[in-house]
Amino acid sequence: MIEQRLAQWGAGQTYFAVVRFGRFGGFRDIVGLDIASATLADCAERIRAIIDDAQIGRVGYGSIEFVFGAVDDAAAAEALGRCLDRLDRTIRVDGIECRLSGTIAFTALAAQPGPIPDTLGDGLASTLARPGPGRVRLVDAAAQAPPSVEDLDILRALPRALARGELSLHYQAKFNCRDQTVTAAEALLRWHSPVFGALPTDRIIALAERTGAVRDLTVWVVQQVARDQRAMIAAGHPLAISVNLSGMLIADDAFMIELLGHIGAASGPIGVEITETALISDPEAAIRNLNACSAAGVSVAIDDFGSGLSSLTYLKRLPADELKIDRVFVSGLTHSHRDPLIVRASIDLAHALEMTVTAEGVDDPMALSLLRVMGCDMLQGYFISRPVPVPELIRFMDSERSHLRPDDHHAGPGWRVVEALRARR
Repeated sequence: MIEQRLAQWGAGQTYFAVVRFGRFGGFRDIVGLDIASATLADCAERIRAIIDDAQIGRVGYGSIEFVFGAVDDAAAAEALGRCLDRLDRTIRVDGIECRLSGTIAFTALAAQPGPIPDTLGDGLASTLARPGPGRVRLVDAAAQAPPSVEDLDILRALPRALARGELSLHYQAKFNCRDQTVTAAEALLRWHSPVFGALPTDRIIALAERTGAVRDLTVWVVQQVARDQRAMIAAGHPLAISVNLSGMLIADDAFMIELLGHIGAASGPIGVEITETALISDPEAAIRNLNACSAAGVSVAIDDFGSGLSSLTYLKRLPADELKIDRVFVSGLTHSHRDPLIVRASIDLAHALEMTVTAEGVDDPMALSLLRVMGCDMLQGYFISRPVPVPELIRFMDSERSHLRPDDHHAGPGWRVVEALRARR
């Protein structure tokens, strides 16, 4: 039983997948029910041959469900891609050639064993029935659940919130260790709704991705960044600003062309930050569009490096300029034996690939000191500055500029950073 095997894989290492064959009804009409059923049975055996621990579940009308274990999302996607290579083939029956071609949707399962609801397989199959990028698609299991009443209300309120100016951007400064000053910032979405209160950014994005509203939301973010950047430049602070890009948009050629147009119209440099898992659904299209970003002079940063179960195969192919080390490793620098080794190795790897390195979650002077010794290029965290609106960011930058004068010793975040760096030279 599938449920009995779930307990054998660790948390985050169990996956449920559905392979769906396009135009299977026409194939069955041509070859007949017996041959069509035998073909599906043969496909199940081919899956087992590629993934030796695969447990086949429901074999439906042109689809096969199965559970398997993998080290991480990238490894699971790679194994499923090899499955499709074996499943896609031409079948000759009575002199007629029929092409069998499939797509796969997969999702991570919870660690606790238990029955898998039919609705999960149906949800993944329906995902494949809709047009979308990639032969192998990673699906968030939570996204398959029906939205709550409040979620629906939030989605209805989002367009009005954009029109009424309820959404805003906060900016978290990035400190350049070599220049000993702030040279860049990351834009972070904020929505304080008069009805729902302060909404977590992750929730806003997840809901917007379900309806496609993330496209309009991302365009708004870039346009607002351009406006805020003009205000920063007028105040004497020409910062490079980075924006987070949803994984579902990276492989969308038309959207990326539109996005580059908005970025190109800005007065200063605007870069994009992506997570490693954003490439899994359609890596070829994603890498093609990221190459277009690089060609257009738009910097590309890999966000949360290490937390996304990194694939070195993707890393070597990405036209990335910056690697951002996840805060979970930075927070463990002072009380873990392994985290400093991981961080140092990540810095050395990024530098070997000609990337700059930003450490996220720098919240204390000891972490700052260690990262500087390790050769980290940029620092981002509460010890430098919390995310703040544009007027506060400008005041912070003005304060930092004054604190850099030798005769000025006022206390402040920027001054604390510089003093911490100088004290450890």
